[in-house]
Amino acid sequence: MTNQELKIQQKVPAKKITLPIAIDAMTIPAVLLSATAPALVGILLSIERVGHISPLLTICLLLIPTLMNAAVNILNDYFDYISGNDTNENIAYESDAPFAYHQVENPKPAFWIGIGLFLLAGMMGIYVIAEAGILPAVIGAAGAIIALTYSGSKFATSYLPIGEPLAGFTMGGLIPLGVYTALTGEMDWLVLYKTIPMMLIVTQFMLLNNTCDMDRDSFAGRKTLPILIGRQKAQKVANALSVIWVLQLLHVVLVWYTYGIIIIVGMLAIIWKNYRLTFKIKRSSETKIPATMALVPVTMGIAVAYPLAIAVQLLFH
Repeated sequence: MTNQELKIQQKVPAKKITLPIAIDAMTIPAVLLSATAPALVGILLSIERVGHISPLLTICLLLIPTLMNAAVNILNDYFDYISGNDTNENIAYESDAPFAYHQVENPKPAFWIGIGLFLLAGMMGIYVIAEAGILPAVIGAAGAIIALTYSGSKFATSYLPIGEPLAGFTMGGLIPLGVYTALTGEMDWLVLYKTIPMMLIVTQFMLLNNTCDMDRDSFAGRKTLPILIGRQKAQKVANALSVIWVLQLLHVVLVWYTYGIIIIVGMLAIIWKNYRLTFKIKRSSETKIPATMALVPVTMGIAVAYPLAIAVQLLFH
């Protein structure tokens, strides 16, 4: 869809943020990939280690990163909208920037929704600290600081070339490590090794968005990784990450979760067509929709298949 076609389909400007617009800004599919799935992996690795875990603590640990990631997404859209970085003329599709698409007249409630989600996650975090101690709180605090500094100013990490890998490390690595530490009472760095595929796929998704958004990010004064190294090199980095995460995922499953290999092989077979497309589609503002449509099934494939592979191993081993 071209920008002109997007404007033709544009609805009447929204005077206020409705619930559908707010939910759209939270980018729920991305939250499932970047927060819920890594937390679920951390839960499963904890069950593998200790066998029995606290149900209430587990629910809180699943919700905390989910709420925080939703908060980051809506706040990022809010700051991009009020700064003029997102406009109806430079977005690719509705969920790319829902406030700009709907031309929201008063976006301020989005800020308070994001803060509210952070506070709700924080209240759950107090319970986690009371039950699990200070160590998982330190890991969680590190992730929260990274999340809170992702948006809001030109010194935010989303404006810097470390934003993409930092988001991947935080979402794909720190979340499962924090969950594992809270549920088992111990820190095991092997958790980070086992979650490298999730770190890389989150980073790859960030690279896709930032490579396609180079023009508007550059206009906004951002220095993302694609802007630093250029569009072609950014795509080569993303392609390399695609190969590495597949090989790493196969290695981890074959070594530790052999019973789940059929799940991973099946997932790769299902997503193979889309996986190949991610190498072929050149990333630009004009190709953001097809590039995203190719990558989404790949990312959701690992988000579902990896936890399922671990679960199969736990059930049948």
